[in-house]
Formats: sequence, C-alpha cells, structure tokens
Amino acid sequence: MKIRFPAAVLLMCLAPAARAQSSITLYGIVDEFVQVVNTGSGYTGALGSSGQWASRIGLRGSEDIGGGNRINFDLQNGFNPNDGSMASPGSLFNRQAWVGVSGNWGEVRAGRQNSPIFNDQGGLDAFGAATQASGFSNFMTFTVRTSNTVSYTSPTLGGLQFSVYAGFGDAGGVRSAGSSYQADVNYTHGPVAAVLAAQAVKSADGTTTDRTEEAGLSYQIGKTTLYLGWSGSKWNDIKLDANVYGASALYQFTPSSALALGYTYLHDETGQGANASQVAALYTYTLTKRTNLYSALSFLQNRGQASYRLAGSANAGLPLAYAGADARGVQFGIVHRF
Repeated sequence: MKIRFPAAVLLMCLAPAARAQSSITLYGIVDEFVQVVNTGSGYTGALGSSGQWASRIGLRGSEDIGGGNRINFDLQNGFNPNDGSMASPGSLFNRQAWVGVSGNWGEVRAGRQNSPIFNDQGGLDAFGAATQASGFSNFMTFTVRTSNTVSYTSPTLGGLQFSVYAGFGDAGGVRSAGSSYQADVNYTHGPVAAVLAAQAVKSADGTTTDRTEEAGLSYQIGKTTLYLGWSGSKWNDIKLDANVYGASALYQFTPSSALALGYTYLHDETGQGANASQVAALYTYTLTKRTNLYSALSFLQNRGQASYRLAGSANAGLPLAYAGADARGVQFGIVHRF
C-alpha cells in the first residue's frame, strides 16, 4: 500500500510522541477552619486558612525519556482561601518551583524545594506536625524551603532512603544569605518508622549559620501508633537555642476516623526560662477520598517571656495578649483535595 507524502510526514512526527509518554496534572488543597481561642484576654472566634494542610494550587508533570528515566517538574503556589490572597504576595510559585530527572537510581531536582525537615516533620508526632494540636508545629523553628537548591534523593533499599541538598542562597551564591546544606534519612520496616533530618542555613544577613535538627520514631501496635520526637534549633541571629521533646499516640477507630493525643515540651537552652509545653487532642474523619474533617483541642502554656502560639500548618495563629500568656482553644476545619 502506498502512503502519500503528507500522511508519511504526519506519521513521522507522531512517532516520537508515541514513544515519549508525558502527563501534566493540575492539583491542589483547600483548607478552611473556624476556631475559638483564648490568648490571654478572653475567648475570640476567628476564621482562617491552612489549619491542617497549607492551601495550595499547582502544576506537576512528568515525561518518559526512555531507559526507565523521566523528566519531572512541580510548580506550586500557596494561597489563603478565606480571602483569595497569595500566601506570599509577589511570588507566583512560593512553595515549590523545580525541575528534575529520576530513574531507578533516584532523583535529582533543581530549583525552589521543600526542606528535608519540612518533608519529615510529620514523623515526629501523631498529629502529623499539623493543626494547632501539634506542639512540634507550634514550637519548632526551621527554614521551610530554600531557593536555588540542588537535591538528590536515593531509591528506597531495604526500607532505607536518604536525601542530600545544597542550596546556593537567595542570590545564587555558595556563601550568600540563605545558602544551605541539608540532609535526611528515612527508615520503614514493618511496624517501625524513623526519620532523621538536619539543616544548616546562612542567616538573612549572611553573618551566622542557623541550625536545626529533628528525629522521630514510631511503632504501630494494632490500631495504635506510638510516637517519640525531638527537635533542636540554634539560631544565633535571633538568640534562639531550644530543644523540643514530644510523646504522642494515634488510635485508628476505623479506616475513616482517628484520634490523636500528645504532650510536647520546649526547653529554652539560653537560661532565660522561656520554656513552653502543650497538651492536645486531634480527631480526624475522612468523608471521601478527597475530603476530610478535623477538630483540635489544645492548651499551650508559656513560661517567662515565651510567646508561642496555637498555629497551623501555614497559619501563624492569633497573637498573644502579652509575652508569657497561655493559649487555649478549639479548631474545626475541612480539607478538600483536587
């Protein structure tokens, strides 16, 4: 059978597309909550965004380039659904903006990326380090994400996986402000899971290096998962030196409902007595594969001049009436993923 020239050209053009499989996905999370909180001067009701998960919208894509390798990218913007504003005004993709290549050897990424400590923080407590119930979410100080960063993540072998990051700072220089070195190790085997992560980030003025480490261990016994967590931060530029310790448990009543309870303690290592502690409970209920409800009950006790708040995953929380004030309250929220 003869094929006319235009048809032959069309088939030749389509052949590479048939071999290289690619996909682009629009995705996001919308998280909205109401809360009643006392921050030292009576109870106040408020509506807020991003109590459990940071509200976001993004584009991610992947292209098969053969040999088991793929080109990947992720562009992600945070926003506040209560008023429609950007989480970081003036920044289109403030959460993530990277391109990379992956295969059975691991993955390399370049661009703006979440830090290993942020990625692994959910392994520290039964709250997933989310909502105002999580003491680790309220007490920890670390750099959430870095720009101009190159990372490598290994494949998972025997339950073990590691990552290393090198950040070239806000201006793209090795020793410039915001330059960083980061790493983590994850291990999962049967009922045991463990995380270890660390970062060293050049301060905004480039004069000091801010350091944060974290470690978490969990063990599942039937429907109950027990957690132990620790984080240490030393930031000389803001005169911070603190250790955070936590113990918590998650009970899975059914596949769709769970209750978490926990205690977290922050010890101020500067000798100023700015210690803090928190007891909390979190109930989550999954309505569908894309939608869940959450309810948090928290009591946070500040000591000395400590000013820690009941915050959320990407919500700063209501300010205290005065330094050293306690904070207590309830939070009810809904999360929808698309």
